[in-house]
Amino acid sequence: MKIKNNIVKIIIFALFGAPFIASCVDHFNIGDAFLEKAPGVTVNADTIFSKAEYARAYLWEAYGKLYTPHNSNLEYYIMGDCPVDALSDCIHSRLGWGDMKELWYPGNYNASWSSGWDRSRMEFTKIWGPIRNCWNFIENVDRVGDMSEDEKERLKAEAKIIISILYYTLFRHVGGLPIIDHAYLPTEEYNAPRATIEETVDFMVHLLDEAAATPSLPFSIPESEKSQWAGRMTKGAALGFKAKVLLFAASPLFNDASPYSREEPQDAVDSLHVWYGGYKPELWNRCLDACNDFFSQNASNGNPYQLLQPKSNTEEGYMAVYRQAYWTRGNSEKIIEVHTRPYVDEWGDQQPINVMHQGAYCPTVEFMEMFPMADGRNFKDMSVYNTDNPTNIDIFENRDPRMYETLLTPKKGRRWQNYNQIEVWEEGNLKDAMGWYYSSMMANGIGPYKWCLDFYNLGVDPVQYSILRMGEMHLIYAEALAETGNLQKACEEVNKVRARVGLGKIEEMNPELNLTSNKENLIHEILRERAVELGFEEHRFLDICRRKMADKFTTPLHGIKIYRKDGKGKLEEGEPYPTEFRYETYVFTDGARAWWKPGFFTTKWYLQALPIPEINKGYGLTQNPGW
Repeated sequence: MKIKNNIVKIIIFALFGAPFIASCVDHFNIGDAFLEKAPGVTVNADTIFSKAEYARAYLWEAYGKLYTPHNSNLEYYIMGDCPVDALSDCIHSRLGWGDMKELWYPGNYNASWSSGWDRSRMEFTKIWGPIRNCWNFIENVDRVGDMSEDEKERLKAEAKIIISILYYTLFRHVGGLPIIDHAYLPTEEYNAPRATIEETVDFMVHLLDEAAATPSLPFSIPESEKSQWAGRMTKGAALGFKAKVLLFAASPLFNDASPYSREEPQDAVDSLHVWYGGYKPELWNRCLDACNDFFSQNASNGNPYQLLQPKSNTEEGYMAVYRQAYWTRGNSEKIIEVHTRPYVDEWGDQQPINVMHQGAYCPTVEFMEMFPMADGRNFKDMSVYNTDNPTNIDIFENRDPRMYETLLTPKKGRRWQNYNQIEVWEEGNLKDAMGWYYSSMMANGIGPYKWCLDFYNLGVDPVQYSILRMGEMHLIYAEALAETGNLQKACEEVNKVRARVGLGKIEEMNPELNLTSNKENLIHEILRERAVELGFEEHRFLDICRRKMADKFTTPLHGIKIYRKDGKGKLEEGEPYPTEFRYETYVFTDGARAWWKPGFFTTKWYLQALPIPEINKGYGLTQNPGW
């Protein structure tokens, strides 16, 4: 059967991507059209692969197509400016025009919304153009005369890693995908039905293995080259990303005794497009082996990838190192990072900067509660909610420093924008300031801080997005260790992440959880640790889905109203910071989620629908259960 659909149109005709990152190459430009040429110049593969300069720039374009929630050119415009994690228990969006309120929270999303101006979790057709470009590069770069053989092999390896990442970007939302393993020619018959989960995972892993085996691919970018080449793919990237792929594959969504959904249609289930057909414990062993391989080779190469450490063992030092870990380009924390533009600005980026102050990233009380105390004990002061707080517990004091870098909460001495002291309580300066401008941002009682910072400092450092960083790598390792029975070492990996922000050992600070003997409790804590370490980095909702955590869909979420006990609002000049508060929590009614209604939620929501027009072409796509 011939593929007569958007995917094939893209993989045939998207030979060229967006304009070159650096500059136009001699007499021609590379644009979104198939051929964009200067008058009198014919642009084809012979031209592109006639010079090393042109060929390199062609591959750099594929880098520019990697997914990031910061993308501002609508390449991956999803859900009307809302982040994927607005479907999780960490964010409850208040964005007026976003698809959360119109489609997702009311439960109105269906398969018809997975086509055209996309409103699904991930647009189905976006990855195929850059995948085709990567194969085109791999198959033609040997024609370049002024490029060494070592560089050709290195660049081929980089292209293979990019293909694997692009596949994973969509795989985690839909399951098995068509396998495109070369650049199709216009005269070739196209036959690419949907592959099984196992085939899709093995395809990604095979590409990563081939890349890692390439002698000229460096394990990491040398420090002396990072100012120019931070963000390029490496052997370390291939090894680390392999572990990430296998973590998702081994998780219960695809790897369980029964499929995640028994709703009709069941074609994808019967064809093993959305599960392995049973539980395979060896998948966790494969993930563990991949982690061991990464950390072993990292050590043998001098540990170029490592967690950043604080300059001082103070709250300020811990906050600073955490921000550097997720924000700053080219440091030892980053294994795979995406550079989509030099800087971000408040009004120029739809995701997430521009829409943060309009309510897209409003955090929940449940997210705030996930952050431990500063010593590493889990937060347990929920009993003061909706009381007069007779013992005057400050629920925001002495908390995990990462909370202060992720959320805007009451905190003595904290500056923000032009406020020398923020007042995050009812009628305080952040709740009352500039009307609509901040009111939506603070609509849930506390606000977002990560990524937007104070808005004033957005242009201080170049922006990037980490597809994989060391904080996540240690937590992948911990989860694989826990699943394969080594709970003590799993705790050790978690503690490495916690220690760099001053938290005590997780098993010692929470002895009632028996984390060195209770596997279920430990995995729950690893997932909580992922939520706080990787908060607003687009992990939580996917973790909820891959772990089939239905209760996170069905349990109503809460906002909070913070009141000064003395009944006052803004601080008067010279007035000391208040120490007595009461806290009212409430279930969201604005954008209440249909999933909270008894009987509404079904497990079909773990994966999104495939586009109906693509399925109707008859080339071998199956619809996911329930859609």
